[in-house]
Order: sequence, then structure tokens, then C-alpha cells
Amino acid sequence: MLKVDVYKRLGDFELDIEFELDNEILVLFGPSGCGKSTTLELIAGLKVPDRGEISNQKITFFHKIKKDVKENLPINRRKIGYVFQDYSLFPHMTAFENIAYGIQESTYSKREIVDKVNKLLVELRLKGLADHYPGELSGGQKQRVAIARALVVEPDILLLDEPFSALDTLVREKLRQDLLRVHAEFKIPIIYVTHNLTDVFELADKVAVYNEGKIEQFGSKELVFYQPQTRNVARFVESKNIFDMSVVTKNDSEIVLSNEEFSIVIHDDNSLEVEEEVIITIRPEFIQIISNDLERRDENSYSGEIIRILNKGSVVRLFIKVFSKKGFDFIVDLAYDSNFKLAVGDNIDVYLPANKIHIISKN
Repeated sequence: MLKVDVYKRLGDFELDIEFELDNEILVLFGPSGCGKSTTLELIAGLKVPDRGEISNQKITFFHKIKKDVKENLPINRRKIGYVFQDYSLFPHMTAFENIAYGIQESTYSKREIVDKVNKLLVELRLKGLADHYPGELSGGQKQRVAIARALVVEPDILLLDEPFSALDTLVREKLRQDLLRVHAEFKIPIIYVTHNLTDVFELADKVAVYNEGKIEQFGSKELVFYQPQTRNVARFVESKNIFDMSVVTKNDSEIVLSNEEFSIVIHDDNSLEVEEEVIITIRPEFIQIISNDLERRDENSYSGEIIRILNKGSVVRLFIKVFSKKGFDFIVDLAYDSNFKLAVGDNIDVYLPANKIHIISKN
């Protein structure tokens, strides 16, 4: 198990984080400048924490609680594979030579090195490109060479710092599948930094949502996406529909929440009290359009006007104005089909299912 509990000050910025990770893929997610890349550098030994502890499989990488450093394992003894955003390939070396660069000939015979590199060339869809130089490779090919170079040393941890950010959607999709296949084979902790929500949802076993040098939420991707613990996390995972409310009434079966514009009913929650201030969120794909197939209900149903439509390919996003204020009130995502006939200016009724409404306490 990888254990990280560190503090690092860089100018006015402070990083103070703690987490544990089994042989899983952890995605570090959050805005730029919040400490994600610094976390990788501290684990790898490229930066030294001011205090704290880092260990993996009971091997201490770093330990400093007070003044004296009890342990600071050199970079080359940490058995870490590191993939940088800019690939960092040697332009004068072939793909084969780049991959083999990290292997010590004193440890492996030339035959063993050739076999290890050739195996990775096949596994990462690079067969036939061994003699190509980086300038002759596409972005996706260069990234796969960089991943192969990190894996050839048989690392105990793999760190990837926004590895697919400069690549197009189709290439990213293939590389995500490559990474999942690598993880299934190597069975090591992988920490992956990204700003891309699709990366999070397709790759992560665990997600750490960073904000201003701290982890605001850590857990499974399902928990982070559907049960955000703070307003910031709800914004980062694009819950979109986020409202401040207060508890008005509470009985055995339901709770009524209200603000200056609307009221909403949720199922009973023993943790809430009358007059308590809360935040509610509901993801745009969970709001339903009321049509002939969905009978209008009195509670949690609202009439409004479509003020904008955004076609996102497989999804159509509706911006709906319900109340008198300027702008929109609800964002609704619908699966696109060829029979889609809604238009800006149309009147529309929406329903917010009580069991899809998530409550964030302000206490």
C-alpha cells in the first residue's frame, strides 16, 4: 500500500495532503495550480517535503516529523515510473533506445533487455516502430513510448502527469484502454493527473479532488461524482444544478427545502434539522422532461422556457429559465436522437426526482 502524508510550502502556496492507495488507479483532479503535479514530484523524490511521511509496501521513501530527516530514499531506489506531459523522449534515440534507456546492463543481459523492450513494444501497439525516432512518431505513439520506458524498469508505482492532454479524443480513448490493460497486468498503484472528466470516469478506481493545496474529497469515482461533499467538488465534477436552500418542514416521510425562488421535497434524512442551511445538487442527466410518458407531478415539477440549446454530440444540453430572474435556472442533459424537436423559446416542464437530489451540509 502506498501511504502519503506530506506538507510542502512553495512561496505563498501550501500543499497539505494525506491519502492511502492499494494497487488501484488514483486520479488527481482539480483546477490548475492546486498541487496535483507537486504531489507526484514529492512521491518520486524530485521535490522534498517540509515534513511528513511517504512509504510504499512498507519501504519508507521519506520521513520527517520534526527537524531531523530520518529517511529520504534516493530517487533511483524508489522504483517509480514517471511519465511527463511533454513525453521527455531523447530526440537522437530510436523508440527502442528510448525504452531501453533506463535499464542497467549490469542488471540484465543484452538478450534480456531486447526481450523486455520487444514485449512492451507489442503490448503498447508499437510493433514495427522500434527503429523510428521521436520526430517520426505521432503524439500518441510518442506517449506510448514514454509509458513503455517508465514500465521497462518494472516499477512499483507509475506516475502520469497529464499524459494525454495534448492528444485528440480518439487517441485519448485508445490510450486509456492501453493504460487499463497495463494496470491489469502490472497490478501496481497508478497515480494519474488530469483536468479531463472523461479520464476520471473511465480510468479511476479512486479520485482525489484537489483545491488550493488540499484534498477536498477522496473516494470512489461514483461517490465523488454523485455525492460531492462540498460546493467546490460539485462544481468541479459538473453537477451544474447547485442551490442554497434551508429546511422548512420535516415529518416522518419527507422534508421540504426552500429558498427565495422555489421549494423542493426530498425523502426523510435524519441528519437534517428544521431551519438548517444546506446546499442541494442534482446532475443535469437526472432531471427529467415531463411529456406524455411522464405524468406531471405536483412536487418537484416546474414549468419554464428553453433559453439555450447546446448540442454536445451524443448529448443535448438545455438551459431552462423557470423563475423571473435573469439567465437560466436548470441545466438538463438529454441523450440525442434524430427525433429531437425542442427549440429555443419552447415552454417545457421538468421534474427533479427526490432520490436523485444530493444534500451537502453547510455545518
